[in-house]
Formats: sequence, C-alpha cells, structure tokens
Amino acid sequence: MDDTETRRPLRALVLCCTLKPSPARSSSELLGRRVLAALAEHDVQGTLVRVTDHHVAYGVSTDEGDDEGRMPTSGKVAGVAVVGNEDGAHHVSAEVHQALGDVGFTIPANGVTYWVGEAMQSTDYQDLDPEPEKTAGTTRTLAANAAHLAALLRTAPYPAA
Repeated sequence: MDDTETRRPLRALVLCCTLKPSPARSSSELLGRRVLAALAEHDVQGTLVRVTDHHVAYGVSTDEGDDEGRMPTSGKVAGVAVVGNEDGAHHVSAEVHQALGDVGFTIPANGVTYWVGEAMQSTDYQDLDPEPEKTAGTTRTLAANAAHLAALLRTAPYPAA
C-alpha cells in the first residue's frame, strides 16, 4: 500500500433503517448523524442513507467473493446504533453483529451505541434534550474504536484466504 492510500481520509456509511421515509423526523436518523459527528472527530468522512427511501433487493448470489475469495466487506468495519422504547438493544445488536460478521465485516470493541426508553412509554430519543450522557459516551466509544480499527485494517489488511 502506498503512502497516498494511508493518507486518504477514512469513510463511513450509515445505513439508517428507520421505518419512516424522508422527510419524517426519525430518532434512528438522529443517532446515526450523531455517530457520523463522533466519527468526524477522528477525521472520518461520512454519509447517511435512509434505506426506506430506496428500493433494496434482498438475497445474495452464490459467489460474492473477489478473485482471492474475500467478500467485498472484508477489511471493512461495522458498528451498530439502536433506538427503541423497549429493552432489546443488546439482543438486536447481537443479532446484527452476527449477521455483519457472517458477511465479512470486522466489529470493533464496544461496537454498539443505543438508547432505549422506559418500557411501554412514549418518550422518543429525538425529543430528549440534552442527549443522555450514557448514549453520548457509547457513541463516542463506538466512533473511536471503529476509526482506530479501520485505520489498522487499512495499513494491515487481512490476508487472502
């Protein structure tokens, strides 16, 4: 890898899986944007895409690997941000982390940030001011660890299988 490659800014893509199409307000989008802001503190440039605004086909082909057998996601880092109003963030992040790992992503330590309100209440994350410090702290940790891991993988990628 040449020096130009290692100096190029790291990039992030947040796939916001809110059920609300644009331009509706979304707590998921707000948390995703806060993740991007935290990543920017580590010189990571990012974009957020609301998945519900696009036609995304499901399924995979029988061979998603490159010429060396690596998935396109090999060497890419993935984190998870969860918003909800029931205590299920750990379960959701575990399921999503497993799926991301299965398709080749690398998960950083503390690779999740989340906010869950009290059970059976109507409080919405986007209506909280200020943001709860625990959520802000886990967002900062997710961003720091993801940026660090991505920089490491850029300079020392996984070997071909």
